[in-house]
Amino acid sequence: MSRETPADTDIISDEELTALLAEAEGRTPEEIERGAAEIGIAPPEEATVVDK
Repeated sequence: MSRETPADTDIISDEELTALLAEAEGRTPEEIERGAAEIGIAPPEEATVVDK
């Protein structure tokens, strides 16, 4: 199992990720954002990075 580095991956914006999730779930981007807020998903810039 290999681990890709950020330089090897395609990086998408938060908006692009939301749009992809919405399309996959048959919902609107706004519904995805509301759902994330309801369960307390923090923005990536506030995340703690843990390397296990």
